[in-house]
Amino acid sequence: MFDPREKIALFIDGANLYATSRALGFDIDYRKLLSSFQKRGYLLRAYYYTALVEDQEYSSIRPLIDWLDYNGFKVVT
Repeated sequence: MFDPREKIALFIDGANLYATSRALGFDIDYRKLLSSFQKRGYLLRAYYYTALVEDQEYSSIRPLIDWLDYNGFKVVT
């Protein structure tokens, strides 16, 4: 489907993907997702967009954001 030389950029709407996966009762394996796109072509960048309130002491999505940032995603809040 993809030419291996093709350049790919991944843009994820984090709020909608997170809510949909919870509503459907499954978890997203972001490591496999990233790996899958890396195998299909030259992955230029992977962005994960989400809203995050910086003043909050704790956010349930914070561990996911930290993990994504550490594992190759550019998190945009």
